[in-house]
Amino acid sequence: MPSLSVIVPTYRRPTLLRRAIASVLGQTYRDLVVLVFDNASGDETESVVARFAARDSRVRYVCRERNIGGPENFARALDDVETPYFAFLSDDDALFPRCYEICLRGFAAAPDALMSAASTLEMDAQGSIRFSPLGLWPRDGVYHPPESILRMLDNRHPTWTSVVFKREALALVGGLDLAVGPPSDLDFELRIAARFPIVVDRTPSAVFSAHADSNTARQNAAIADGMLLMSEKLAADERIPATTRAAIGTRLARQIRFKLFEVCVKALVRGDDEVARQAFERLRSRDDGGVLRVTCGLLIGACRVIPGARALLRAAERARLAARARRAAATVGAYDIRSDLRWLQSIAEPPEASTQA
Repeated sequence: MPSLSVIVPTYRRPTLLRRAIASVLGQTYRDLVVLVFDNASGDETESVVARFAARDSRVRYVCRERNIGGPENFARALDDVETPYFAFLSDDDALFPRCYEICLRGFAAAPDALMSAASTLEMDAQGSIRFSPLGLWPRDGVYHPPESILRMLDNRHPTWTSVVFKREALALVGGLDLAVGPPSDLDFELRIAARFPIVVDRTPSAVFSAHADSNTARQNAAIADGMLLMSEKLAADERIPATTRAAIGTRLARQIRFKLFEVCVKALVRGDDEVARQAFERLRSRDDGGVLRVTCGLLIGACRVIPGARALLRAAERARLAARARRAAATVGAYDIRSDLRWLQSIAEPPEASTQA
């Protein structure tokens, strides 16, 4: 039996899925199985996977009878994990060749750790780096509670594209909580880091694709509900020291406020005023909305009545993202990822084209 299960949920992205699977099969760590869970795509997805499976017995395919939604497709996939370790890979993301080698090596430094993370780079369609969460961490190595969880907050948690988990984590902290919704990945990581060590290696090891059709790009104000539930669960977990729970609660409350502000601004930028209004209303319903609540209200009003206000907001948001991208690129500068990026480009070609070449 292989030691690592790589869970690849997918829905109607056969071209991107091809790259994702190829990036797993090209790993220097070979002792793995690829479990593709098709959310009833009804397109060429099955034939894409079948071509890989015909050449590599490590590829397995499960097609849902109906579309059960993204979060449930991820969560139910865990029922099929039989290996000591598992990892998640979205169909539009991809791995550098040494990703799992780096992650599995991390467990040797901390046998009681339940997750080992390498660095995932958020990149746009042009190949530009937009964000690198682990680039904001101070060092590689083992992190123990409470530092392990506090480092994850404020949007700095490891992107699970390049994280390997021990299967025993499912028994110790539970699986993915569907009630949390879209941020269930963050919830799962926080529940682990609140009580157990984690391992971090800041070596760039994967790519998270930022595009208009991604779940992240379509976030709305409802994400705050999942984050609030996440906070309430951690606050009620008496296995976590009271002082740590208090610190987590304060930090998550701040993170929720800023997430709602971000949703409002991004909605205004793309012209979705209804989503912006909903985010503003969520901020108004909070006792701690403060300056962010007032700012949201002013921005919504300005975009409604002042000509050119939305264009100025778009320019300001572009400038903010550009500054964040520069900081991310600076943290990656110590690593030479050119060969990894060329490799990803080469495996993006269809198998037939690669064979002919």
